[in-house]
Amino acid sequence: MILGVSITAWALSSLCIFVAAFIRGFTGFGLAVVGVPLLSLFFAPAEIVPAIMILAILAGLQLIPKIWRSVDWKLLLPTVLGTALGTPLGTWLLAGVSANLMRILIGAAVLIAAFAMQLGFRFATQPKAPVCAGFGLIAGLTGGAAAMPGPSVIFLFLAAPIAHEAGRATLVLFFQASQVMSAIAALVAGLMNGHALILGALLVPPMLVGNWLGDRVFDKASAKSYRRIVVLLLVGLGAVAAVRGLVGLASG
Repeated sequence: MILGVSITAWALSSLCIFVAAFIRGFTGFGLAVVGVPLLSLFFAPAEIVPAIMILAILAGLQLIPKIWRSVDWKLLLPTVLGTALGTPLGTWLLAGVSANLMRILIGAAVLIAAFAMQLGFRFATQPKAPVCAGFGLIAGLTGGAAAMPGPSVIFLFLAAPIAHEAGRATLVLFFQASQVMSAIAALVAGLMNGHALILGALLVPPMLVGNWLGDRVFDKASAKSYRRIVVLLLVGLGAVAAVRGLVGLASG
């Protein structure tokens, strides 16, 4: 046992987090999307989510010094504002709309967005602040209603007529802001308990290595390869969300 965690569980969890962090380091997102379901094989959700929040914040801090100058602030700032406004609305929406129906609708929208990106869709000009805020509002709504804030923002940043390095850098900082807000909310709600903090600390080393390696691979990847991998992740995310919603409706 290591601080209350079995050696086997720690070793397997470390491998899972390494994979999730590699994806995060390469794409700029995905640590929670990949890490939470994998870690749920070994730990309770109440332990996993706060630990992932801690790891995601550290992963962002590891990359920020390198990507800071590539961030597109004109895209980022109104998007974050829209997300902050949309999140409580999404939480309110959750009370009146079936979460499973929301997952189906979001999954379908994500699959459509992935298809558009695969076809090479790009905005003709830089999206204006109201457009960015609108995409951020959608992110807040989907985040509050179905814990899926990322897809609309991923589509916005990667379909903008900017270099893929700038799109990824802006994604990294967006998710950093999102995770900090989530961590504060979890702390206020009393979810940051001792065991979650210990679990997060034990998984920091494999996360740092995976995040670093993913970043190094990104440096050698072409824009076409990067977009292709992001599209594949979006397809997986959309399919999982839709299937979860369908299964939930069927069982309900």
